[in-house]
Amino acid sequence: MRKPLPLFIRLWFLADAVAALAPQVHLAASGAAPTIFGLPRVIAYLLATSAFVAASVVAAYLCDPARRA
Repeated sequence: MRKPLPLFIRLWFLADAVAALAPQVHLAASGAAPTIFGLPRVIAYLLATSAFVAASVVAAYLCDPARRA
């Protein structure tokens, strides 16, 4: 039987789901003029969320007990 992933990875996945699926944050970020590094806020939000999700997948891969066995 496989060991579950560490708690911090599971909490990170939960944070991923909230960040990716919370339309309130996405819609609030889609306001008019303000930009972040020259990008509209909504694009910066999507890029940051994508990087956050990708980092969690890499961290889960590195922490996977089956990979180390």
